[in-house]
Amino acid sequence: MNGKVLSLHLGLGQGLPKPQVEVLELVAGVGAKGDRHAGLDPDRAVLVAGLAAYEKAYKAGIDLPYGALGENLLLDLDPHTLPLGAKLRVGEALLELSQVCTVCKSLSQFDLRLPKLLYGGRGLYARVLEGGVVRVGDPVLVLIPTKG
Repeated sequence: MNGKVLSLHLGLGQGLPKPQVEVLELVAGVGAKGDRHAGLDPDRAVLVAGLAAYEKAYKAGIDLPYGALGENLLLDLDPHTLPLGAKLRVGEALLELSQVCTVCKSLSQFDLRLPKLLYGGRGLYARVLEGGVVRVGDPVLVLIPTKG
């Protein structure tokens, strides 16, 4: 299962949605260069969301702009279908899915139903194992770890 990058976002200031950018520079162990969360927690360096989360909201009558979930990378595949520890080769960077993103009440600004609707399905945090440049349209190669 592979995919591609649909949208990239960089949170320079506070609040959601995170502004859209054409290019993200990911730094190993840090996150997206310039993002307000960069360098705070290597296991939560970047937030990877899938189009499925936006589709679920849309079907419930909630039309969200990309970046509203606080994601850094929006992919055309659902990261929730992948196991934690799966690696994603995105552009020049290598990411490892590390933990499920909890839904915070900041999503309530868009619709009060949103935190409950997307509970457990907002996105996954990832570590940046190898830094590099990621662009909109870049392919995403999924590398599933084998049980050994």
